[in-house]
Amino acid sequence: MEFNEVVDKRRTSREWTDEPVAFEAIKRIIEAGMKAPSWDHYRKWQFIVLHTREEKENAFGYAKYIADKFDLSRYENKKLNLAQKMYSYAMPRQYTMLVDCPYVVIPLFRCAKLNGEWVSKLNPLTTAWCVAENMMLAVINEGLGYSLRIPLNKEHDIVLGQLDVPKGWMTPCFIGIGHPKADELVLEQHLTDPDGHLHMGVW
Repeated sequence: MEFNEVVDKRRTSREWTDEPVAFEAIKRIIEAGMKAPSWDHYRKWQFIVLHTREEKENAFGYAKYIADKFDLSRYENKKLNLAQKMYSYAMPRQYTMLVDCPYVVIPLFRCAKLNGEWVSKLNPLTTAWCVAENMMLAVINEGLGYSLRIPLNKEHDIVLGQLDVPKGWMTPCFIGIGHPKADELVLEQHLTDPDGHLHMGVW
């Protein structure tokens, strides 16, 4: 695809077909992630790839707990804003959007503890997000779709523990990869026109 087409088509998917995904595509997607800027220039990132349903169910029990306890009734008979519409659709699918797709890739970065005292101290995390964004764009370029879950609170440590990740490693997110259903609901988005967001010279 042309670059602008990839960017325009980038969105999170949460419903999947049974169509398989070639592992070579997964490797190209990870390779694109590896081309992201690296704060220490070493590109030490690691990637866990989950493929079987058993592997995914083992990892994402906490996401199932979150999805199962989500109370949709809070949104019934109410006029919803964009964020509420997203939550009412996405939250019940936090588990299935990962276990129902062919692959989940978990990018990992070395960091014993996050320190937000200065922005520069978050370099390991911020560059890991560059990896994730490269991967998401590469997914779209492959003609596929992705789901994205940021681990909630203790979920981060639970999942990494289930996957035997060594201490001193963290992940920014879990990325599911597959073929989205053609009739999946497309959620309304805010406009992306930069007018109204620009400050020339000073705020």
